[in-house]
Amino acid sequence: MLAILYLAGMVYFGDRMCRYFYRFSSIQHRFATSFLVGLLLSSVITYLGSLAFAWTAQPLIFGNVIFLGALLLAAFKMPRHPSSSYHDSNYPRPEGKEKWDWLCLGLCFAFSCWLMLGTLSFPNGDFQFGFKSWSDFGANLSLSQSLALGHNFPTEHPFFPGEAIRYHFLFWFQAANLSFLGLNLVWSINLLSILSLIAVVILIMTFAELLFASRVVSRVAAGLFFLGSSSLSYIPFLYAQTSLIGAISSILNTTQFLNSGYPYRGEGWGALTVDIYANQRHLASGIGLLFVVLIFLVDLYQQKKSKENLINASTQHDEFSPTNNEIHPGDVEISQTDNGHNPETTDGLDFWSAIKPLLFSGFLIGLLPFWNSAVFVAAFVILGSLFLFFPYRHYLACLIGMAILVGLPQLLLLRSGNLVPSSYSLFTWGYTIADPTFLKVLQFLLWTFGFKWLLIVVALWFVSGAHRRLFLALSSLVPVVFLFQLSTDAFNNHKLLNVWDIFASIFAAYALWRIGKASVPRTILAGFLALAMSLGAIIDLFPIHNDYAMTVPYKNDRLTNWLFENTKPTDVFLTQTHLTHPILFTGRKIFLGSTLFAWTAGYQVGDRQAIYTQMFRERDRNELVYLLNRYKIAYVGIDDGLKGNSLIKNLNESVFQQNFEKVFVDTENHYANLTIYKVPAQ
Repeated sequence: MLAILYLAGMVYFGDRMCRYFYRFSSIQHRFATSFLVGLLLSSVITYLGSLAFAWTAQPLIFGNVIFLGALLLAAFKMPRHPSSSYHDSNYPRPEGKEKWDWLCLGLCFAFSCWLMLGTLSFPNGDFQFGFKSWSDFGANLSLSQSLALGHNFPTEHPFFPGEAIRYHFLFWFQAANLSFLGLNLVWSINLLSILSLIAVVILIMTFAELLFASRVVSRVAAGLFFLGSSSLSYIPFLYAQTSLIGAISSILNTTQFLNSGYPYRGEGWGALTVDIYANQRHLASGIGLLFVVLIFLVDLYQQKKSKENLINASTQHDEFSPTNNEIHPGDVEISQTDNGHNPETTDGLDFWSAIKPLLFSGFLIGLLPFWNSAVFVAAFVILGSLFLFFPYRHYLACLIGMAILVGLPQLLLLRSGNLVPSSYSLFTWGYTIADPTFLKVLQFLLWTFGFKWLLIVVALWFVSGAHRRLFLALSSLVPVVFLFQLSTDAFNNHKLLNVWDIFASIFAAYALWRIGKASVPRTILAGFLALAMSLGAIIDLFPIHNDYAMTVPYKNDRLTNWLFENTKPTDVFLTQTHLTHPILFTGRKIFLGSTLFAWTAGYQVGDRQAIYTQMFRERDRNELVYLLNRYKIAYVGIDDGLKGNSLIKNLNESVFQQNFEKVFVDTENHYANLTIYKVPAQ
């Protein structure tokens, strides 16, 4: 009950804040914005409150009390009227029936439920998730449990205790907080994920409608968000089938994503399919917050130029509207002045009345590094490009300045401490492409996005110069992917491609509408192009559906019960480098977990591996006890996986058997013959 009240308060808090700074086109737009902003702000406030009381037995209690105080302040002290009369109005909307908007959202909601509930569940009291998601859920579920149950303040990753966390964790903190307040952790994650995904869909529809003054375009864009993966990989797949029945059977029973044919890292992982939102649950909400700001900026530019054009009707215009002389509701003009600054105007939203929402928008972007650092980078690239390509630069300068002021300290914290020595250059050409050349990159892009390129060209042909500049600004993400390495693993750049693909799908939706609206034959052509673009995405839904589940026991589990009854939440274990295990899923930490995850996060894996292997080889009892106590290890677990670990030769199991108290024995071989030893005090 407390979790549900918190969620309601979170949305109300977001609504009070957003109602003051933004205006909305619909009740759906208002809910989506309020939910995402409330989710971000409540998470930050609750986490900082918990961190401030890390010395107490229950920091989360104090964090929630502090958020309650912030909620009451917003309810009673926040102005009840928007910051300007402009924000007290609604966007002008094109004609269209609300029922079709609601039907579209209903279908998207049903799809979101299938995607999220099908990849993470809690049957019979055990954690269950798809095999394709196991690396993400292994890391993030254990992180949430450590926050909800393990007193993990200041926060460390349970795979690498002893050092500050280097992973964007706030979404998983909020899921842990809702679990602490009484909601099952899996339901907390799924509820936040479903609502985040449907909020993103609403904002995509709002953005598309605002740009192209068409509700049809907005609905098509919503569909393409889920079916936007436009790779041509389905062509060789279908060509290899011997019959239509065989092809249908192969599609229905496939368990692997379409093979791109490229031997590059991650090509078979479905990173550019909708599966990414099932695996990385914090990505959708981060993208949604970026859309909140972009919708505000597009509306601001449209409003500024429409007022300017009323004053100076003789000015040569460059319109945010189609170029076939059709003027749609909401279409306004935008032009680039010689010096990049706006002429003097007398509109109702001048610089000083716009400064509050601009700073608030920059504040939201600045909070993204701890939520999703890749989206923060994407936002920074897009905003910088908008600054170059559009007028009113002093408006954007305020927003960008605030984002840097708030976001830079978080980036420095995420990259502080004992980092792995840089083995790569920030300027790295080629993304994951081996021996990259311009031709290889071009071929990769053409193949990966297929018919979407054709639709983008069609869209850019019909739209105005301002639309083209906007698309160019949004597309600045693509060269960043191929020119820079933004983390230890270059493959992580794919998140910027995920963001760009959404914008590309919006323009593709406009092209489909322009092609198909004139006549029945052109409608058929538009349908064919939509299918040609999305057939690979449709096929790639079946590996998600057919994925087999991994289970980690939890309720009514002997080891889990023993851990809760006999160990402390802050205890650290020395054991196999697990990714999923009851030790982790009870909120406890292990000295060295999945090395792949630790490496991609930038930790000094090599140094810790050396210590790790030393402790499993040391034969001197006193030296071994000294090492274990030095690194604050409370228990040592030895199982079959550890005995077969190639890093460890001459395992010193006999030293533990002869000198350490044996506190748990896996007599039934449910946990790979696990034996747990208690580390004595030095």
